[in-house]
Formats: sequence, structure tokens, C-alpha cells
Amino acid sequence: MIKELKILIQMQKYDDIIGEKDLLTKSLPRELNSLKQNLKDAEEQLSITEQQLSENLKFQKLKELEIKTNNEKIEKYKNQLISIKTNKEYKALNSEVRHLETLNSKIDDELIAFMEIEANLKTTLEEEKKLKKVADDELKANEEKLKNKITEVEKTIMEIRNKRNTLANDLPQHLVKRYAALIKNKGRKAVIYNDNNACSGCGYSIRPQLIIEIHEGRKIVSCEGCGRMLVPEPAIK
Repeated sequence: MIKELKILIQMQKYDDIIGEKDLLTKSLPRELNSLKQNLKDAEEQLSITEQQLSENLKFQKLKELEIKTNNEKIEKYKNQLISIKTNKEYKALNSEVRHLETLNSKIDDELIAFMEIEANLKTTLEEEKKLKKVADDELKANEEKLKNKITEVEKTIMEIRNKRNTLANDLPQHLVKRYAALIKNKGRKAVIYNDNNACSGCGYSIRPQLIIEIHEGRKIVSCEGCGRMLVPEPAIK
């Protein structure tokens, strides 16, 4: 096999590894961002529930104040009833007392409803605190590991790329450009193999004469379908 073909095969092996590592440079940051987002979402939801609980307690205090104010009025009016002399005034004041007592009864019902919501919010709050802790623990346990993996992968890509580029120095410039164009435009596959007399890259049938030339390995043979460089299957493995 000619020297250039051996170099191209090795370069493709390096680019295969680079392709695999490139996927990690995308998936690992996504994984890290997902953990961060989970914590952010948990914190935001917890904040919403805390705010709802705070508003609920404020409403309860207002309702309690209404009841207290009404009770004070009721007590005042009842005391006045003792000194009232006319039946008309008595009925009017007594009617106001009954109105305030009815109003307090409604407010009590509202207050009970708010207290039930408070209980539910407190239960929800405890659950959300647990979820936040889980998200926080997961981030703390994995953030440094993922960052180290990302750094390691980037370092590996750089090392392999340098090895590939060193090999490319021994190729004619036109061949390097052709290889680079195929890597860029053909799914990172510039060098592929004969797969049962068909191009393993695009499936195009290989003519018998080209099959012979591929297995002789004396020159670079290109697929007539996709333009990739063809080699015997055993050589590319």
C-alpha cells in the first residue's frame, strides 16, 4: 500500500476519535447545564410557594383583624343596647349587631379556607425543599466531575488533532485539502471501505476494475458516488 494511503487511513482513525469526543464536548456541557437548570427551577418554585404562603398569612391576619374590629363593635353596640329607650333604636342597633355577627361567621369560613390552603402550602413547601436539596446535591456531586471530563475531552481532542496534523505534514498539500473538504462535507468520513463491493459511505456500487485497484492499494481510489477515498475493509479497521 502506498505511503499516502496509509497516512490517510491513520488520519481517518484519528478523526473518528475526534468525532466521538466532539459529541462529548456537546453532551457533557448539556448535562451540566441540565443539573444547574434543575436547581434553578427548584429554587424558583420554592420561592413562588414561599411567596404564596406569605401572602396567605397576610390575608389571615387581615381577616383576624376584621373579626376583632367587628367584635369590638358588637361589644360596643351591646353595651349601648342597655341604655337605649326607644324600640326603633333598639331594633336598629340590634340589627347591626346581627349583621356584624353574620359577617364574622362568613369571615370565619374564609379564614378556615385560608388555613386549609396554608396547610397545603406548608406540605408543598417541605416537598419542594427536598427537591431543591436533591437538585443541589446532584449539582455539587457532579459539577466538578463534569467540568474535569470536559477539560479532559478537550485536551484529548487537541492531542489527537495535533497527531493528525503531524501526519498531514507528510502529504501533498492538494491531498490534505481534499481530505479536509471530505471530513467537513461528508459527515467526518473521508476514508471509507469496500463493503461487499459497495461504498460503505454512500452505498454506491463499485466497478470491478476499481475493486481490484482498491485491494492493490497502489493508488488512491475515489468512490464514483460520493467522492470519498476507498480502501479495503481490513485496512480501515
